[in-house]
Amino acid sequence: MASQVSPGIVLKERDLSSVVITGVQSITGAGATSFVKGPVGRVVNINSQRELIDTFGTPTSDMDRIADWHVFNEFLGYGGRLALVRVESSGLLNAATDSAVLLRSEEDWEAGTGSTNKFIARSAGTWANRYAIAVVDRGADQYVTFSAALDPAPAVGDAITVDGKAGKVLSIDTGDTRIAIVLDDPSAGLVATGTANAVGLGAGGTDLDVTAVSNWYLNTSLPTTLGTLTLGAIGPRPGTSEYAAARGLEYDEVHVAVIDTTTDDIVERFQYLSKLEDGLGGEGGSAFYKTVVNEESDFIFTGTTLTGAVDNSTVWAQASTALTSGDKFDVAGAIYEALDQAGADAYAYSAADVTAAYDLFADPEGTEVDFVLMGGSLASETDTKTKAAKVISVADGRKDCIGFVSPHVGNQIGTSGQLSEADQLQNTLDYFSTLASSSYAVFDSGIKYIYDRFTDQYRWIPCNGDVAGICVRTSATNDDWISPAGVARGGLTNAIKLAYNPNQAGRDALYQDRINPIVSKRGAGILLFGDKTALASPSAFSRINVRRLFLNLEKRAKGLGEAVLFEQNDAITRGSFSNAMSSYLSEVQARRGVTDFLVVADESNNTPDVIDRLEFVAEIYVKPSRAINFVTISFTATRTGVSFSEVVGR
Repeated sequence: MASQVSPGIVLKERDLSSVVITGVQSITGAGATSFVKGPVGRVVNINSQRELIDTFGTPTSDMDRIADWHVFNEFLGYGGRLALVRVESSGLLNAATDSAVLLRSEEDWEAGTGSTNKFIARSAGTWANRYAIAVVDRGADQYVTFSAALDPAPAVGDAITVDGKAGKVLSIDTGDTRIAIVLDDPSAGLVATGTANAVGLGAGGTDLDVTAVSNWYLNTSLPTTLGTLTLGAIGPRPGTSEYAAARGLEYDEVHVAVIDTTTDDIVERFQYLSKLEDGLGGEGGSAFYKTVVNEESDFIFTGTTLTGAVDNSTVWAQASTALTSGDKFDVAGAIYEALDQAGADAYAYSAADVTAAYDLFADPEGTEVDFVLMGGSLASETDTKTKAAKVISVADGRKDCIGFVSPHVGNQIGTSGQLSEADQLQNTLDYFSTLASSSYAVFDSGIKYIYDRFTDQYRWIPCNGDVAGICVRTSATNDDWISPAGVARGGLTNAIKLAYNPNQAGRDALYQDRINPIVSKRGAGILLFGDKTALASPSAFSRINVRRLFLNLEKRAKGLGEAVLFEQNDAITRGSFSNAMSSYLSEVQARRGVTDFLVVADESNNTPDVIDRLEFVAEIYVKPSRAINFVTISFTATRTGVSFSEVVGR
């Protein structure tokens, strides 16, 4: 009888195999850790090592959980994809202009978090502390230098007439001898030098000669740390968009740039945006500066509407319908905002933090994953086992994926010297002894030594990413149901050496306790030398290739099951399902996945009672192919005159 009350498919397994051996794929891996940057507390799909860097940043030497990053990166190197969660740990903050807060993701931003900032980094961490944002509009028309200090001293926004050209003061240099002028009508001509040119500041003002003039836009530098960027580096001087001009408005255009203040490099720029809320670009999309930045920037969000003007006749953000033909937008010149409310990292997540992150993978309908990776170790063996147990729990609960678990690094790497092989073996056995039995998990013994090119250091990292990656590679070169172990397919990449290289006795002890040895073999390299799942009881499902075979078949059966939902439960539907599943199993059999199979979906198991309960029942029997784990080769010497038929009867 079905246990569900809404339409769906129930998959069941029965192990009818009698073989007992004693002593003895789109493929996406899931993982969670703290990163340098990226969304917090949500699943992000990563398709390559390059995308891992672009989304979550490169590892740094101060990352407590740096091994996690490398484990995930190693997995990607074998050809898999990743679904990753950045762990939320106490102390994470986004850099901002006004108030540093934790902005977990774009969803948080859309809900209003951090929106009181003029600008805020798109993700948490110190990575954005070095950035500043420049917003540039048309600004002033000219710098005008006078023969002496202006008297009375001008203020920003004052009306001024120079050389018969009316305008307003945008900025004043120290000493009041040079001002930036925004002309009311620049088309009437610019201010010129000469003794005939005089300045008027109103009653009582002193007329002065203009001794020099220059282009304001091309000669204005941004106040960066190095001071090497002029406004011209961001783009040509903004002016009036076609959208604004068609409505009789002027000077709505702005450029926005994100600047790395440590190098004065412009890392991102948006040109010819608009101050109009309803402004449109040439292709009909929004050109409003806030909309474009918030939708397209890789670095920042912008919240509070910017201000800055020579006069306040109009504002920065306003719909064209609220303005009158002839209105000119405020002139800010160049607004420069550093993200000086520093962001903060929090790499040292707790066991509770990371288990909460792995909970995001618990629902098989919410995320599609094939493997769950433990990643690196935590500070203590107890916390590492908590993390490992969560990985097993997620995979065992979903029953559509496999969890991969490695030892605690401290089991094999001593803090005050090299551990003996006996201690390494016993520590590894003790670590795994209390972890749950499950055919949906795989244990390995490996801690490998790698070169970290990002920090120029050598590091010890667990091998669960490699073991899962070898499974990916095996699926790519062979099939899901082929064993990933051994010389032909089990080679690890990017491994300099192992912390513990078990001998035959050690391999025997590990294998009996569900742990797949990773060994270094002369002439063959570093290999996965076992293909057991973490199932403690003898079963066909105690082998990786059989577990992966059934996951493959169940995925296919689920797809076919979804196709018959809401169809008539009659011979046509049952025959269609049976034929499709049998066809697939025939292909699997031809590719050495099963030796025989039987699909039953007819009136024998879809009885009238079953049909009346609105159920459809299919029973699939398979004889999985087995991978060789033990090889016996006998050599027999005989006398020269003896016939082989006398010895072996053939």
